Amino acid sequence: MIVTVTKAARDGHVVRWHTCLAAAQTFRPVMTADRHGVRVNAYLHEIPAEALQAAEQAYETLRRDREADVSHLATHVHRGPSNGPLVPVEEAQDE
Repeated sequence: MIVTVTKAARDGHVVRWHTCLAAAQTFRPVMTADRHGVRVNAYLHEIPAEALQAAEQAYETLRRDREADVSHLATHVHRGPSNGPLVPVEEAQDE
């Protein structure tokens, strides 16, 4: 799964899980976690148990502090301004 962490203006950080890079690039997550809860846009059996557990933990963390650092969950980040292309976290760190 592709996981991104972004900051929403009023809600703090949002963690999004995508099935593939194309889904991430077109902003179609199968699951999101923020301070309000975990939203699932797929059949539960299609989502790995580890991802569900991570989403629940992210929600609990963000519920306590919406600005909490949950960047460790990200597998990809946007390069450049205005949601530029997605690149793996490791590649972005090498720059």
